[in-house]
Amino acid sequence: VRRSSAARSPRSSMPVRGTRLATIQLKGWVKQIIEAVCTDIKKSTDAIGLRTSGVIRLPARRERWSILRSPFVHKKSQEQFQRFTHNRLIEIYGQPGAAPPTLSHDATKTVHFLRYLEHTILPAHAGARAKVTLFSDEVLSATGSEQGGKQLGR
Repeated sequence: VRRSSAARSPRSSMPVRGTRLATIQLKGWVKQIIEAVCTDIKKSTDAIGLRTSGVIRLPARRERWSILRSPFVHKKSQEQFQRFTHNRLIEIYGQPGAAPPTLSHDATKTVHFLRYLEHTILPAHAGARAKVTLFSDEVLSATGSEQGGKQLGR
């Protein structure tokens, strides 16, 4: 049985995502707290009407260290400790194939959601940190005509 090239291609089964507007990278030491933050983010973005990726689990970072139990001579008597930093990533997308006004509306919703994330979701889950990266499709021009006669870099 021969399959067509479209059936073999892994990209053909992937959903069309649209324009990436933002990424939220979450970090924390307690796995349950990070999972709770992720579910709250997913529920909130669904309620607002934003399209998101699933929760992408990034590799955990393990830190280990040893401490002497005694301050003087017992070098062989040490305590070992370790701490895991769990990482998650959630991406926010605009509507696929959207015109600029719709994309602008999605970008506005994204900014409002990120403000909600900062003031409501993250303070409710102590121990979770978030790093947000916003993306823009603006085209910057190096010519002086769009800058009102001012030239860049001079």
